[in-house]
Amino acid sequence: MIGFIKGRVDTIGSNYAFVETQGVGYRIYMNTSDLGRMVLDDKVKVYTYLAVREDALTLYGFLSQEAYGLFTKLITVSGIGPKVAQGILSASKVDDFLLAIKNRDVKFLTKLPGIGKKTAERMLLELKDLTGPEGPLPESNGGFLAPEGPASALTETMEALASLGYTQNEISGVMNRIKVTADMSAEDLLKKALQVMARRG
Repeated sequence: MIGFIKGRVDTIGSNYAFVETQGVGYRIYMNTSDLGRMVLDDKVKVYTYLAVREDALTLYGFLSQEAYGLFTKLITVSGIGPKVAQGILSASKVDDFLLAIKNRDVKFLTKLPGIGKKTAERMLLELKDLTGPEGPLPESNGGFLAPEGPASALTETMEALASLGYTQNEISGVMNRIKVTADMSAEDLLKKALQVMARRG
């Protein structure tokens, strides 16, 4: 799994940036706060999360581990996907969001893009462990997991195929033809995927 990317800022768009490293440009979707801190041609380190769908591989990025951690927690809440989570990070600072969770501030949460009252209430219930009695939990990055944790074999395999130049449609097609079991490693999956690709010619 791609934990982070270090490289040169090549392009800054309305909701994404291209970061070039070793001749490869990565399109990374980012919140407006982080985009506003980026400068063309500067060197950056972007923590990344790869969202895998049947028809797309989308890379989301963050300039801090705190923002990355909050994003990964947000997308575990029912009804909140990566786009909504990035919208929340665009509209709110991490500390302000955590304070709203701690204070059970439904009014604050419902002002965030894509968040209605029911979703806000689910957030308060499912994210209540993000803050202790004195604020963010201290044990690791404000209670968040750092992005260096183990990736799934499936995600690693899909990233490896993408790095070899296969398109998203080709990758989705071949992965759908492989029977994936819990004991398979990324190396096992990659070998099978390449075998299928070779047979397809």
